[in-house]
Amino acid sequence: MRVRLVNQDLYLELDPAAGGSVSALRWGDLDVLRPAPPRLGPAFDPLQYAAFPMVPFVGRIHHGVFVADQRDIRLHPNLPPEPHTIHGYGWKSAWKVTDQTEQSITLHHHHSADAWPWSYDATQTFHLEPQALIVSLTVTNRADSDMPAGLGWHPYFHRAGATVTLPTIAEWCPDEDTGDNIPIKISPERDLSEGAAVDGLKLDTSFKVAAPEFQIQWPTYRVRVISDPVFAHVTVFVPPGQDFFCVEPITHAPNAVNSALDSSLTGQHWLAPDDSLSGTIRMMIER
Repeated sequence: MRVRLVNQDLYLELDPAAGGSVSALRWGDLDVLRPAPPRLGPAFDPLQYAAFPMVPFVGRIHHGVFVADQRDIRLHPNLPPEPHTIHGYGWKSAWKVTDQTEQSITLHHHHSADAWPWSYDATQTFHLEPQALIVSLTVTNRADSDMPAGLGWHPYFHRAGATVTLPTIAEWCPDEDTGDNIPIKISPERDLSEGAAVDGLKLDTSFKVAAPEFQIQWPTYRVRVISDPVFAHVTVFVPPGQDFFCVEPITHAPNAVNSALDSSLTGQHWLAPDDSLSGTIRMMIER
């Protein structure tokens, strides 16, 4: 069952059972995010939605393999034909509404230890202002050992006529064979700090950013996104031949759990039992 919030001209629709996903975000007659198709049964594809959460990690874990507390962790691939484990577990799980007010909804997702050998709780709180959507994400380790953790949000924007500006300072460059991931200097054609037309881009790239914010401009409106400092990285996905693109605030670089680099660079967090990682993303819509 989809749930809805309205604040003046801003309308939000969520599908909690479908990965805790956003199914629509509209401002008046404007679809700010790509709307999801109707869901007639229990099956769903989060890749067809307007936005979905990434928890308890973001991006790819190379071949789903890493070491934690001297244990080999082996996760199942979850996006065929990709051989990797991608975006965590929240986006393919059912969430439940735990609280709702006139302008806010909180969703909850619990994971019991399995191939991912830590139990955890995750929440999303959506709050509507007249011209802004505020998304707050939290993950809490419910296991008895330290858990690697990350958060992200994966919105889908309309591509036609869009220009994106993002304060990029380094590009994460993964080795396709080993998964090793290092930050490198950005080439001029991939530098988004001065703005770039989306139609001229072909990206599936994570960037380290100077500030956790970005702007997307269309001919008749713009979206500004300002996130908490924990979202020190952003993934930009512009697939060829599609009418959408994604700009995703994330807390850590892809495959950070396997990186030998310092966590101050990768953004990798390890949560002690009952500790939490939280962050808030604010999306403002303007004419």
